[in-house]
Amino acid sequence: MAKRNRKMAKATHRQVSFAVAVGIAASVLALVYLQMQADCERTGKRIKQLERTRREVQKQVTNEERNWAAASSIRNMERLLARHGIEMSWPEEGQIIRLAAADAR
Repeated sequence: MAKRNRKMAKATHRQVSFAVAVGIAASVLALVYLQMQADCERTGKRIKQLERTRREVQKQVTNEERNWAAASSIRNMERLLARHGIEMSWPEEGQIIRLAAADAR
């Protein structure tokens, strides 16, 4: 009876296990890549939504600043005083207290 060649059997087994290991590693890397791509897409959508929200809020701030400037103008204040029947005059120079601007540090 012929003797079995054990070296050939071990070499074939090694090749199969190496191929399986490479296949599993490639599958894991592909799944990691797909997960990272999905995270990036989700983050990109969130950034776009936050940028839209920022533009809307900036537009609201601009409108409110414009409305406040119009409401607090001297002409508007005088009109409101006249509408409510309040008689006021501007203070004299001696009644005005001027404060020095504080350093903003």
